[in-house]
Amino acid sequence: MTQAATAPTTGRPAAMIDVDPYSDEVLNEPHAMYEAVRAAGPVAFLRKYDVHVMGRHRDIAPVLKDWQTFSSTGGSGLADIRKPGAWRAGSPIVEVDPPEHTQVRTVLQRILSPAVIRQWREAFEREADRLVAELAERGTFDGVDDLAQAYVANTFPDALGLKWSPERRDNLFLLGELNFDGQGPRNARYEETQRRADLIADWYNDSMKREAMVADGFGDKIFQAADAGDIEHKVAPLLVRSFLRGGLDSTSSNISAALWYLASDPAQWALLRADPAKARHALEEAMRLETPIQNVCRQTMREVEIDGVTVPDDSKILILLGSANRDPDFWERPEEFDLRRQTLGHLALGVGVHMCIGQMIARLEGEAVLKAAASRLSELTLDGVPTRKLNNNLRSLKTLPLRVKAI
Repeated sequence: MTQAATAPTTGRPAAMIDVDPYSDEVLNEPHAMYEAVRAAGPVAFLRKYDVHVMGRHRDIAPVLKDWQTFSSTGGSGLADIRKPGAWRAGSPIVEVDPPEHTQVRTVLQRILSPAVIRQWREAFEREADRLVAELAERGTFDGVDDLAQAYVANTFPDALGLKWSPERRDNLFLLGELNFDGQGPRNARYEETQRRADLIADWYNDSMKREAMVADGFGDKIFQAADAGDIEHKVAPLLVRSFLRGGLDSTSSNISAALWYLASDPAQWALLRADPAKARHALEEAMRLETPIQNVCRQTMREVEIDGVTVPDDSKILILLGSANRDPDFWERPEEFDLRRQTLGHLALGVGVHMCIGQMIARLEGEAVLKAAASRLSELTLDGVPTRKLNNNLRSLKTLPLRVKAI
């Protein structure tokens, strides 16, 4: 239970906890860290990074809904983007609160019309069927590089209305890698990603301009909204940036995670094969278990009491979405992948006013791939041991060796 306080609270101080969410060991296997944070109480204090941290579902869900007390304006990552020296400007959709957030989100929702969504669904399903059929003929392939990333690169930039060349695919995923590494500390991992991103800085900056958008496409309509005075002109390229940086890596991560769980469990794969409409269930369950965007941060706007623990005004709170999505106090058999599970309540896409604006795109793409796999493949199994790609805030696979048999 979260109780906002306008006067000094009577709560106890947060318990100190010595874990590092950004160490290689924890990024590779975070579940022991989740348990430690949940056991420490509703909110603890992460000594290494001088921030508070939360891991329990029952405490996190109301915090995400209360934007007045727990603001996004300080940045979705560890750093306070309001302070000098921030490595980037804030996102005009992710890191603003109402009324600015409401204005921008309203414009985007108007652009995302039913006709646009219908066109995307048709294009996504057509490409998924083509790619899965091609890979089925090969028999073995990598589920990350050959399927998840290839598919998203073949569909998302076109949906965004971006003029681009396929040889720039690695550049697109590097933008997402930088975005999510940048939400953690300025550690060696982030610095190396930034170094590589600096080499494509000119291309990156050009990709956010109106000239890089297909006429009358989704991205161009954002600039048209600026022309109409619905949003500021300076906001338009930043919105394109938000979609570019957040819409590829997280979606491909979710798709590859779902393929991994299905390939690891013949019974679950059989359920999907028997009813391809369960593709959405498979996607949501993989999203819950793996939670591609592991963490999100909020800044307290006043002193607040969270289930008896006091958090001071202007405190950064690291919210472990991945922990909430495996919290045994909320989920039965939280470690199991089950297509029959009711996944309502998972927090992988956020909740409240800041729920992911691109969720419909990610879900459309993921469902298209899994339906195509269920319709085209009689067998889906692992052909080796998957490996992790470590990132400060994106949980994803580096390799996923798969063996399939076409129907």
